[in-house]
This record gives sequence, structure tokens and C-alpha cells, in this order.
Amino acid sequence: MKNALVLGTGGVGSVIGQRLHTYDCYGDIYLGDVETQFADILHAKTDDSRFKVVKLDANDPVALATFIKENKIFVTINACPSFVNPSVLTACAEAGSNYIDMASDCYVPPGVKKFGKSSFEAEIEKYHDTFVKKDITAVLSMGMDPGAVNIFARWAVDRLDIATSIRVLDADNAEVKGYRFAVLFSPETLFEELGAVPYFVKDGRIVSGKPLETEVEVLRFPDPIGFMKTYAVAHEEGVSLGIYPPFVAKGVNYSVFKYTLSDKVVNIAKSLALLDLDNWRKMKVDGVEVSPVRVATGRLPKPAQLGSTVDGYSCVGTEVRGMKDGVRTEYFVYTMDDHRETYLRYGYSLTVIQTGLPPALICRLMAEGRLKERGVMMPEALDPEIIMRELPDEGIPIYVEQRRVEPPSRFPLPKSKK
Repeated sequence: MKNALVLGTGGVGSVIGQRLHTYDCYGDIYLGDVETQFADILHAKTDDSRFKVVKLDANDPVALATFIKENKIFVTINACPSFVNPSVLTACAEAGSNYIDMASDCYVPPGVKKFGKSSFEAEIEKYHDTFVKKDITAVLSMGMDPGAVNIFARWAVDRLDIATSIRVLDADNAEVKGYRFAVLFSPETLFEELGAVPYFVKDGRIVSGKPLETEVEVLRFPDPIGFMKTYAVAHEEGVSLGIYPPFVAKGVNYSVFKYTLSDKVVNIAKSLALLDLDNWRKMKVDGVEVSPVRVATGRLPKPAQLGSTVDGYSCVGTEVRGMKDGVRTEYFVYTMDDHRETYLRYGYSLTVIQTGLPPALICRLMAEGRLKERGVMMPEALDPEIIMRELPDEGIPIYVEQRRVEPPSRFPLPKSKK
């Protein structure tokens, strides 16, 4: 059995830890955080617990590398905010641990500086060769979206002769009871994404738009969600899927990520952006250094405590258009579930479950030796077949809609009457 380290033990980290505990291929599972109260709770409520709670700072790569080496950590799962990615990747590269995270920073083009963080491209460029040399794997942005949706894209593209466009679509009609305003996942991440420049691929080039003003359209989602307004939003897969070389070679020249957003969320996000309160860069207020986005979201309820108050459905999927056997063909591959039923089943919110289960599966496939790729990569670089087969068994139902636009029939038209 192999040892695992989960860094960050909020909702997503706890879900990953719980799932790893059910796998026979893992022995000791270390739960690391600077504050260990949630890890202690998980350890205490788990029968025959193999959890080991440790106080670790993900921002200290030297101490982290030492811990990984001493405890023979096979895989490190980074469930912390993305600004710690370089630190954890550095530690894993030094110590020889496989690595998984759920998000990189919002994409920025090469040459454009951004405070304190790096996008998936920069991470691949910096760490790929080291991971290959050490025969280990780092899968970036392997949550739900990004993550499973990238796998959906690869699965669909592989089934087309020509693929031209990829749209990742995230729809949610949830209502949260008992709060004036609440966010179902990290509010800091949400408002940072909504205030960031949405980069996407159009006509084969990476282009930018205006936050919450670009690619706005009403789309129809599977019932009971129906018609909802969508917005292009800064997300890793909105760019990565459109520039992945095998996809480009197959004809992909358009990719985008789109959220459905309520008018309330749009208005709040625009207000925070106008006041420059949607970023992590610290500023001094009354002699104290604070991150504006932490102040703006500090009074909101924690997503992990919302499960029992949420009603509605979430649909997250990938639409791929192209040609198959000379016929225009479109796939929509998606997962969909009920917020309340998911909370009653797992004790965690649907958003947390959707984000935590895919990386847990990747951990299992790594330990079982069924993930053959080496180096640092986005999820679309993985072979999708085994992942698509096993995601439903992990608790992520998958639905596939295929649409084919047949050419018009060549029957003679009826003669018009004079």
C-alpha cells in the first residue's frame, strides 16, 4: 500500500481524504493543514482510521519536501487555493511525489505579468522535464471544471473525424435558504474568476474579452434546469482545450468556458471589480495588511456548511462539435445531480462532491499503475477511456447526448399548382 498526503482539509480536501480511505491501494493518508480542526473531525469520525493529522504549511516547499521524503508520500493532493501551487509543485519535484491539484491560476498570456501566481502553461513549462526525469506525474486542474470536463472533451474529440469547437458549460439553478447571499464554492475564487479577463480561443487564436460582457447568450440545459443566460468566464480549460496540440491538429479552433449566473451575482461581481476588491494582492488598511477579496467575502457562509440549505440541480458538461463520416456531429457529455439528494447521501454539498471525487479516482489509477502518462499535464492529456468508465462508480453520473445533422433528402419537391 502507498501513502498519500492531502494538503488543505476544507470540504474538497475532506471528500478526497474520505474517498482515498476506501481504497485498498492506500495505507497511511496524511491530512495536512495549517489549521487542523476539520482534519481532526474527519479522523475522529472514521472507523479504523488510517488518517494521520499533521500541521503543514503548503507555502514552505523546503519543509514540505522533507516531510514527503520522510513519509514516503506516493501522491500529494493539493486542495489549497492555487497561489500555493508553485510551492507544492517544487516540493513534489524535489521529493519525487506524484501531484494533483484542482485549479491553476486564471490564464494570462505569455509575457503578461500577474502578481504572485502562474497559469497552467507556466507550471507545465517549469516542472514538466523534472517530473519526466523522476518518472512521476502531475495532473493540473483535475477537479470537475476544470478536470472531468477536460476528460469529457478528450473522449468526444477522439470519436470525431474532425472536431471544430469545444464549449464547457456550467449551469446551476440552486437556491440557498436562510442567507441573504451565499456561494456554493470558494467565494474568493468565484469573484476572482468573474473579475478576471476571460481568455478563450477563437479562430485558432487566444483572444480576450470583457468580464461578464463577452459571449453572453441564453442556452438550453437538460431539464429541470432549462434555459439560462451564460457568460464567458476566465477558466483554465477555456484556453487549454483550444490550444492542446492533438485537438488543434484535429481542427479545433474555438474553445470557451461559460457559467450560468444570476443577475445578483453579476451585479455583485461588477461592484467588487469596480472597487478593486476581487484580488488577493495585499494592501494596508489601518496599518494591517489584508487581501481585499478575503475582506469582501469574509462574512459569507462557508460553502461546506451550506449543504442542508441548498435546493436545485447542477449540470456541468462539455459540448464538442465536428464531423463524423461526413456528417455534422455534436456531443454533449455531462454530469447532473440534485443538491439536496447529494447532501443527504454524502454529508457534503454537490459542488464539493463534484470537485473532490475526480481527483480521488486519479489517485487510485496512479496507485494501481493504470495511469501511464508522465510529466506535468492538463487532464485532456490523459487517456479518457478508463476514467470515463470508472467515474460513475465513484459517484459522478455521466450522460451523453449525440446529435447528427443528416444532409437533406434528395426527394423531388412536389410541383406547385398553377
